[in-house]
Amino acid sequence: MVDDAVRSERRRAPRVVPPEPVTVTLENGQGPVAYGIVANISETGACVRTDIGFSPGEEVLLRLKFAREAQPLSATGRVVWQTPGEGAGALRHGLQWTYDGPHRVRLRLLVKAMGG
Repeated sequence: MVDDAVRSERRRAPRVVPPEPVTVTLENGQGPVAYGIVANISETGACVRTDIGFSPGEEVLLRLKFAREAQPLSATGRVVWQTPGEGAGALRHGLQWTYDGPHRVRLRLLVKAMGG
C-alpha cells in the first residue's frame, strides 16, 4: 500500500524512464551488495529493480552508472516501499533521495537531460 507521503513525493517531481539503461548497486553496510537497474527516476527518488531485497525505512548507498558518464554517481536513499516480482532481479524498490549535496546537483542535471 502506498501512503500519502509517497503519493505527495511522486507529485513533486515527474518520474522519467531512462532512454538508456542506468545500472545501480545498492548496499546497506550489513549484507551483500545488490545489483539492479533503474526503472524510473526523478529529482526526488527512483524505482529500482534488484536481485536482493531491502526493507522499507532502510537507508542504502547507491552507485548509479548512467550511459555516457565516465564515473558512477553515488547517492543515498531511504527505501519507501518494496514489491516482490517474478524471477531474478524482479524485486522493485521505491527510493527517496536522502542527501542534498554536490552529487544531488549532478543527479538533477542528469535527470533533467532525460526529460524530467
